[in-house]
Amino acid sequence: MLERLLAAPNRWLLDHVEPEWVDYVVSNTMTDFNRWFNGFLWTYDLKALVESIEDEAPGVKTFVLRPNQHWRGFEPGQHIELEVQINGQAQRRCYSPSHRPNGRVSITVKRKAGGHVSNWLHDHLCTGMQVGMKHPRGRFTWQGQHKLLMLCAGSGITPCHAMVSSMLLRPLDQRPDVRVMAQFRDASQVIFRQHLQDWHTQGVPVTLALSGEQGEAGRLNAQRILHDCPDVNERDIYLCGPEGFMAQMMDELKSLGVDPKRVHTERFEMAPPQPVADRAFDVDGAQVFFEHVNARLTLTAADQGKTLLQLAQDHGVNLESGCGQGACGTCKLTVHDGQACGNVMGTTVYLCTAYPGSRHLVLGA
Repeated sequence: MLERLLAAPNRWLLDHVEPEWVDYVVSNTMTDFNRWFNGFLWTYDLKALVESIEDEAPGVKTFVLRPNQHWRGFEPGQHIELEVQINGQAQRRCYSPSHRPNGRVSITVKRKAGGHVSNWLHDHLCTGMQVGMKHPRGRFTWQGQHKLLMLCAGSGITPCHAMVSSMLLRPLDQRPDVRVMAQFRDASQVIFRQHLQDWHTQGVPVTLALSGEQGEAGRLNAQRILHDCPDVNERDIYLCGPEGFMAQMMDELKSLGVDPKRVHTERFEMAPPQPVADRAFDVDGAQVFFEHVNARLTLTAADQGKTLLQLAQDHGVNLESGCGQGACGTCKLTVHDGQACGNVMGTTVYLCTAYPGSRHLVLGA
């Protein structure tokens, strides 16, 4: 109750005083009472106030958040880890934020059948409440390429939405040539409908596919991709969506001759478990080279069965990592030579749930 009463003055303070000054004052007046009375500002942790809630589509809500003074921004396409208390237990999930004016950000959450956190957010998270946050992570961000295709489905549109929205804020001569192809179950399930319409009028071609319909309006496939984006082989492709959609799109793009190194992927679901047979490979004497940190590992029999992330850690190589379940994408790298198995999407490897697949493997950013 107290945190909701303090929500308005906390927002006013953050809107009218530079975060550095708030941080300076708070850090020099930190007491147990202040931390109890106003734990949103008197804290060393990144937190956010829920400022408003918007209905995007049936079962989909956007939560507009006002982070506290510890927020330092993000690159569109990155994800943040949200923490909420459910029945006294901390629960964490990763979401892709979008920029909002005046220091705000938003996350868009689709209610998932049986989803412990998504259902709680829809049913219980209210304006004025606080949530915990981690600083942004991930590399599913625009790398400055000139020609792009955003290929997404369902709530996988959220990181693509953040990137395209940011690109449209740039001067016209500094924007990339970007196209969007988005698939949803039916017209009522379309997320960011108004934004998709606005993008089209602003010069970003948008293909909207409805998987529940037949004919031209139906699912995305190689024929439709080539029809609506005939220069697909010249574009870098940003792919995000449910597991089945992503696997299908990788096959469709392969049939079109798209270079897998130009396909950038982001998962928002835990990777499915891989059969043991897929990683039954004798690693003794094999080499793994992490090119981006110039670290070469020579594996031994004791390394058998370890993930690539475990191998790096056990050999003293400190790599960025996140959820450890193949979902958040923090640890992902690209195969430059050799093969990996397990949680691999094209040439993208999720180190925490992937394994060496050849005796010589080169990975990098």
